[in-house]
Amino acid sequence: MTPLLFDRQHELGLITAAMEGAERGAGSLVVVTGGIGNGKTALLRALPAAAERRGIQVVTASGALLERDFPLGVVSQLLDPLLPGMPADPPGDPNGPELHGELLSLVAERSARTPLLMLVDDLQWADAPSLRWLGRLAKRLGALHVAVVATVREGDPGADEPRVYDITDRAAHVLRPGPLSPASTAALVADRFGRVGDPAYVAACHEATGGNPMFLTATLAALAGTGEPVAARAHTVREPGLASLRERLAVALRSQPAPVRELAKALAVLDETADPELAGRLAGLDGTGRDEAARGLRRLGLLADGPGLRFAHRAVRDAVEESMTPAEQEDIHVYAALLLHSGGHPAELAATQLLAATSCHDTWAVEVLRAAATAAVRRGAPRDAARYLRRALLGSAPGGPDRATLLVELAAVERAFDPQAAMRHLSQALLLLPTAAQRALAAARIPPALLGGCPAPVVDAVVKLAAELGDPAALRGTERQMALRMEARARHVAVAGPEELVLCADRLRSLGPVPRLDTAAERELVTVLLHGATLTQRMTAAEIAPLANRVLQYEPAAPGHVHTALPLLAHVLVAADSVEAVGPWLETARERARRENATVPHATISLELAHVLLAQGRLEEARARAEEALDLGIADWATLQAMTAVVLVALQTRDAELARRLLSHRREGDGHGYRPSSLQLIRGSNAAARGDLPTALEYFLDWGRAAERADWCNPAVFPWRSWAAGLHYRLGRPDHAHDLVDEEYERAVAWGTPVAIGRAQRVKGAVTEGERGIELLRESAATLDRSVNAMERARTALLLGRRLQAAGRPAEAEVRLRQARDQALACGAPWIVERARRELHTMASGHTSLAVEALTPTERRVAGLAAHGAANKDIAEQLDVSSRAVEKHLTRAYRKLGVTGRAELAALAHLLPGPA
Repeated sequence: MTPLLFDRQHELGLITAAMEGAERGAGSLVVVTGGIGNGKTALLRALPAAAERRGIQVVTASGALLERDFPLGVVSQLLDPLLPGMPADPPGDPNGPELHGELLSLVAERSARTPLLMLVDDLQWADAPSLRWLGRLAKRLGALHVAVVATVREGDPGADEPRVYDITDRAAHVLRPGPLSPASTAALVADRFGRVGDPAYVAACHEATGGNPMFLTATLAALAGTGEPVAARAHTVREPGLASLRERLAVALRSQPAPVRELAKALAVLDETADPELAGRLAGLDGTGRDEAARGLRRLGLLADGPGLRFAHRAVRDAVEESMTPAEQEDIHVYAALLLHSGGHPAELAATQLLAATSCHDTWAVEVLRAAATAAVRRGAPRDAARYLRRALLGSAPGGPDRATLLVELAAVERAFDPQAAMRHLSQALLLLPTAAQRALAAARIPPALLGGCPAPVVDAVVKLAAELGDPAALRGTERQMALRMEARARHVAVAGPEELVLCADRLRSLGPVPRLDTAAERELVTVLLHGATLTQRMTAAEIAPLANRVLQYEPAAPGHVHTALPLLAHVLVAADSVEAVGPWLETARERARRENATVPHATISLELAHVLLAQGRLEEARARAEEALDLGIADWATLQAMTAVVLVALQTRDAELARRLLSHRREGDGHGYRPSSLQLIRGSNAAARGDLPTALEYFLDWGRAAERADWCNPAVFPWRSWAAGLHYRLGRPDHAHDLVDEEYERAVAWGTPVAIGRAQRVKGAVTEGERGIELLRESAATLDRSVNAMERARTALLLGRRLQAAGRPAEAEVRLRQARDQALACGAPWIVERARRELHTMASGHTSLAVEALTPTERRVAGLAAHGAANKDIAEQLDVSSRAVEKHLTRAYRKLGVTGRAELAALAHLLPGPA
């Protein structure tokens, strides 16, 4: 039995009883009715085989909407098998009693010899003469060897005609097949895909189709080519395979009265948000008309069971939408938006309707779209908000302050996911706003870090605006705040040339020993000035760090800080070696950005975190945050200066893949103006890794020259002199190396942070031979002990350990090398770990034999078994001692041999006894 008939045993039983009655000469009529697609036709198609097994002759006919004008068309289909060659248009009056009587006599005569089963599908579409004849047949069935089974589609206008009622009222049984059960749905899924369906998918199919056989089979047929899909697709599928279903539904709707069609259109437009009253108003119906139209749709099987007005399947909505002309769709969407707006519904519901109607430019529509954008931002959907505002722009005049206001609002939303579009729209708004105050409000939306990547006219406009607003000290209120913000942006971009940067420290000092930080604008300006003073090294870290931390204390840990100058604060605090507070602050902001689905803030904060983690020597975590920022697309819009953290992570972690991703995203010189391109450093690092030292040196020196021209003097930001000095030394140019590193050391001391000084001391020690070099490395280690940067400590410990070993001081060398290994393991620097282990192994090979001889026989035996891979439990059993005793012997052996565990012990296996 086909799965479509699994829930049809009751109907099949009654029809079988009707066939048995026909065999006895007591014929009857069975009517199968219900809405579209409930399985009436499938039930009819299952009957011929059963009838033929009983020796009953089967004749069939089907009504068709377009063939209702052919007299006796259905009767001809039924009787043609009984009278081969019967003309399609029998002679005589098709409604006359003579012809009808002859045909009835024919049926009586033939059925007396062989019982008949007459199957009539879509009785509601039969022609009028056929309906009259079938009505007369129905009156005589009780004395005939004839069973008639006819299907009638409820809800179709033809089903309510008196001639159809005249037939169905004489039915012995009126059957109304229900929806398929979940079990039958599962069987149908298994039949379609050739395997048992996932329960979640089966449940979704049943829910999406309501168990309606037509909807279910059409949906499965559309999805069959893709294998068994995920459950959610059953709700939304609109593959070409459903086209025939949509056409069938459209035909059924076209035959409905106008109120039914209008209500269907209203429901399609309102989607699942419709309440009955609103749908009725949109359809132009009063309460009574709405309820009558809803009954028509429900009888037709197009509405789902249960409260409310909801289509039984997505294909119904699609069919309704496709039946409307573009003009109809435009008008009904606008009217729906107006009804939703005037009825006090949420603004986003009305805005969704306006998105589908591009012709409405009324003032009320623009206000609805702006209100919807505000609501979308509040629920963390900036992309939806942008769609509403872009639609609002369609209804605004091509110029003027109203359009500029919309552009500014749109840019404020787009900053969360598309900064480039935001910058374009802010640029357009600046040209349309009439007053300096209005332009300042728009320009304040441009983050200082992105201003350098804007077109030159935009940058010029911001600088002129800062000059036009005047000295903030002479202003009050909002005007002062705008002037402060414009000054911050103008000073950060330094369009007049790099010499502007050196004035930041003087401007910061002019604000007094304790600058005001009460407003966001004041904090923005102070942050920009701190950044400039840090780059130019016109102030010390001791002056910078307290003020930078004060700014941080005034700012909430929110994602929105990325749209201000605040991201520069992380750079300042990293350079000042003061990152204790900013790390947790950024973690909180990042989590909020993630929850709010704000891509750009999330990516920017990840970059800030990468910089802070790198400054703490937490390389693995820094790399993860940098990769996260790249995965979020930050390279598509951020300036090179804003991506400093990724460059530093790639350099410090020696991550070739991260470097490749950076170079693939950016062209040389792209977006940095007169500033040095950090990609030069990446290229220099890559050249050094290839062993091309002259090329690497030229890249670093070229970058350094550009940095000097830009007044980027601080070695705590980019220690390029240290990198170049190391390359000079390896190329056999110690004098050049000393000149560069001496200058870096002098600047590091002037800046005053342990990490900058300790790094310069290490490089000085590296290029200085003899005892003085070792002393400098000891000074570097002592200095870096005061820093949080574990990686810098590990690098100094490694270099000092190697130099001590070369100087014949193995005991101290071993201590330093072990420090390097442990610290590098903690911070995620595998190349330092490997070098330290190699040095330790080399040292061990020189004195290990003596150390092995110092072991007691038991210690040597236990260590030998462990070195050859035996577990403590196995050693204890073999030597007949306790596991605790094995642990004690191993601990003493480790100490004597100078190893930390089994991994290092295994390297000495050749010197120790193996298994017996």
